[in-house]
Amino acid sequence: MLAGILKGLKLTESIVATAAYAVVATLLMIDVVGREVFGTAILGLQQIAVYAAIIAGFLGLTLATSDSAHLRPEFMDFVAGRRMDRHVARFGDFLSSVFFFASAYVAWTFVAISMEYGDKAPVLYFEIWPLQLVLPFAFASSAVKHLIFGLRPDLKVHSDKPAG
Repeated sequence: MLAGILKGLKLTESIVATAAYAVVATLLMIDVVGREVFGTAILGLQQIAVYAAIIAGFLGLTLATSDSAHLRPEFMDFVAGRRMDRHVARFGDFLSSVFFFASAYVAWTFVAISMEYGDKAPVLYFEIWPLQLVLPFAFASSAVKHLIFGLRPDLKVHSDKPAG
């Protein structure tokens, strides 16, 4: 069941991130063609591309979590010794889970305030909170993944080994 949750999250996030990057590329190409060929820009394309890139970037956080591909400092690895590596890694996953759940709560509070005040995107004037939902989602997804890795270390993909 936990493996299925991880697989489903990764697949969904990969599809949405890929679509977001495709939107970015398409909109920027349209903008360049509009400027260079027709001598005019379409209002708001660059702003929408930026929002799509933000969505893709935050989903990149969750995808890096799926593949254990985050950069981490290694200068203190000697403290616990090799015998304790597994235990330290599990503790790190549980600690990361707590951090990401707390971050998801803070991000949700941010989105709720944005909803309450009806914050709107500059230039385009649509409510921004639906796009901001990627923040609590990304943090919550990473939290769930780290929690699963802490509970079931065998499900953790190591970035130095191919996924499979």
